[in-house]
Amino acid sequence: MRKTKSRLTRAAGAAAAVVLMASGVAVVGAPAASASTCTGRFCGAVKNRTGRTMHITLNLGAGSGLCNVWNWDGGTGSNSKQARCDQQAFGNGTKGGNGTGVDVDAFTFNSEGYHERFTRVGTWHWRTKGVWTKIRDGEIADCGIGDSNEIWCTVLVQAA
Repeated sequence: MRKTKSRLTRAAGAAAAVVLMASGVAVVGAPAASASTCTGRFCGAVKNRTGRTMHITLNLGAGSGLCNVWNWDGGTGSNSKQARCDQQAFGNGTKGGNGTGVDVDAFTFNSEGYHERFTRVGTWHWRTKGVWTKIRDGEIADCGIGDSNEIWCTVLVQAA
């Protein structure tokens, strides 16, 4: 009896590990942000806690305006592209996000520059006003005010 319980416990633990690993792969392998790929479960989001106007786009790659994106692939490497988009002014609050069906593709601050980094331990980079940062589905850009009264944005993977 004890042996059967031990095998059952090991099997349950192995199954749980597989589920957790599969979940991690789904988050890491989330597609680049695009309104057409947001299924409602994984959507890009922004959280503006700056008291200043942020600009966002929900349709990067389409629209009547232009966005100068420094990271067209959505990663941390520089891969600049000027892409079609419609820009929306956005004040304090949260827009988009997992499970909302609203997908924010990129953000900027048109009136001033900002610092950005990917992950809490990532390297900070300065972006001049009007330069867009693309975020992938399942990521959130959390922006606040920090040193020297400047804007600091950290792009993080959202909790599922």
